[in-house]
Amino acid sequence: MPWKCPVCGAENRDEDLTCKICGAYKPEATTKKVAQIPRETATAVLAVEVLESPVESLVGKRFEFRVNSPGVIVTVGRAVDNQIVVPDPAVSRRHMRLIATAGGVVVEDLGSSNGTYLVEGGGERLIKVESVGKQAVVRIGNTRLRVALV
Repeated sequence: MPWKCPVCGAENRDEDLTCKICGAYKPEATTKKVAQIPRETATAVLAVEVLESPVESLVGKRFEFRVNSPGVIVTVGRAVDNQIVVPDPAVSRRHMRLIATAGGVVVEDLGSSNGTYLVEGGGERLIKVESVGKQAVVRIGNTRLRVALV
């Protein structure tokens, strides 16, 4: 029976003890002794820099979020309740989310109208959920963002 992650909402196989997207433990698996659960000791920063945008005041702006453990989620979109607000008319109100994991950043499109694109090697590729590693360039609407976990 698949289980839903309590942190990011991703569907996971029953035999998986951790979420495939954010690394959070399966709810039943959290009853282990504290000594058995690996702790994330290093602090990282999830940085998002606006490279291009029709909103000139955004270009060059950098957003930073401290990551103390895997599973930190940053939402991006036009609505003011996002952690990163991008007032580009081609960006959906709740366009995408970034999830910091032990292996890097997961970019997830939240059902946006215009899609989320991974920019790589001079081209773009439409993505739904993608683990992009420690750094990537992503396009939403007419805005390009550099996403990095440093």
